[in-house]
Amino acid sequence: MNRIATIGVRSPHIVLSACLFGAGGILLLTNVVPTVAGALFGAAASLLGAGITEFNKKKADAADKLRRESDARRYFAAELNRAIERMLFIHQRASANFICASAKTELPGDKREDFLPHMPTLYPDAPQFRDLSGDDAMALIAFYDVLQAQERSVEDWWQREGQLPVNIFNSFMGLSRDSLMLAKDALVRFDLDRLYPPRYQAWKPLSERIELELSNSARVTEAHLKRHGAA
Repeated sequence: MNRIATIGVRSPHIVLSACLFGAGGILLLTNVVPTVAGALFGAAASLLGAGITEFNKKKADAADKLRRESDARRYFAAELNRAIERMLFIHQRASANFICASAKTELPGDKREDFLPHMPTLYPDAPQFRDLSGDDAMALIAFYDVLQAQERSVEDWWQREGQLPVNIFNSFMGLSRDSLMLAKDALVRFDLDRLYPPRYQAWKPLSERIELELSNSARVTEAHLKRHGAA
């Protein structure tokens, strides 16, 4: 019964057509008002045709939606890949500076520009953004929101008077780490490992390099806490 009810909701034309065919068949078999039976058969045939047309349209629309979603993911993939690679680099440089600042040794000499992310130019204004599924769109929104926070943090706190370098680079490292955590989901959704394999044989796929960097980040933080007796 539940299956029949489901079919009725999804394809009311077909269900009503079946009812009309049945009613017409009963009238025809009982030889009661053959003209009415013929009319019922005609109406049933029309409804059946409309139902089939509607079914085919829904099927075509669903296929077109999937195609547009796939095309949209490909459209944003290159920009997303560059942004993630940049945040991976920023996290590496932030970690190196944080280690030196924590140990009170000379800083590596990175410049302010080394910590600025690559902000997107296609997202979110390109019309293809509307073709993404809700989950894919949210993955981009979450990732790029952290990039905006990273950019503001660098602009506001770089060599700010009264701020200790260890705090500044800890902030940069934390934001870039957050971006990499979000990137793990985004790179799977946008199939970046397949679309952009490692450029060099010695390199690992982007997803593996992110996991390695996140593990290094945890060790850096743990070493800092032990160094300053906060563990």
